Amino acid sequence: MKSEFIVPGAGVVKARRGVHIRRLSIRVAAGRGAWVNVPRGESDRAVEEFLLSRREWVEQARARAAECLPGLGFHDEARSREHALRVLPAPVDRPVVRREGREVRLFIPEGEERGRVAAFAEGVLVAIYKEESRAYLPGRVDELARRFGFSRGRLSFRDNLSNWGSCSSRNNISLNVRLMKLPDELIDYVILHELCHTVEKNHSPRFWSLVREVCPGYVGLRERLKRYHTL
Repeated sequence: MKSEFIVPGAGVVKARRGVHIRRLSIRVAAGRGAWVNVPRGESDRAVEEFLLSRREWVEQARARAAECLPGLGFHDEARSREHALRVLPAPVDRPVVRREGREVRLFIPEGEERGRVAAFAEGVLVAIYKEESRAYLPGRVDELARRFGFSRGRLSFRDNLSNWGSCSSRNNISLNVRLMKLPDELIDYVILHELCHTVEKNHSPRFWSLVREVCPGYVGLRERLKRYHTL
């Protein structure tokens, strides 16, 4: 199985495979490139044919992504839970990052190509997300676990495309550092969702009954979470 495909005229497209993926689809994001979501069992030939049929769309999406910054989709600013990242052109030879309180300023060379600016901003944002995750999430996870009587294993943080969080068979919880761009109530919902998986390992009716018990408004929160993405 290929981990990436080369589409003539549209460049490299990475492959993301998973049992939870139901159909072939393509995503493009500023600073992160393009990837195709591949259902389990789909052949490389079928993926290649699909990508060729969407080549023009990929080219156009790459062009649009080059004109904006990653994060919450703002063109000159992106926000995390604790910080605001501002991108400013300046008479510098290379990107420079400076902090002033909760504002992080990324100074980029005047006239720099937008795609490169997006990549620089993406790196700064991820560093901010990681820093905030380590500072905030362990205490919040433990607070919610104590409140509702859950017991967890190890806690880790990742920057990935596939999910907001996961729980292993040993009750080790992994959380996406990009949770730091969500409102606090949605962060809590994701944490509680994964804590419930320490008791119920699948999405059975018993699992959702437990989620409802610890998070009565979970249906509305789950719908709100769909407005965000892990890019």
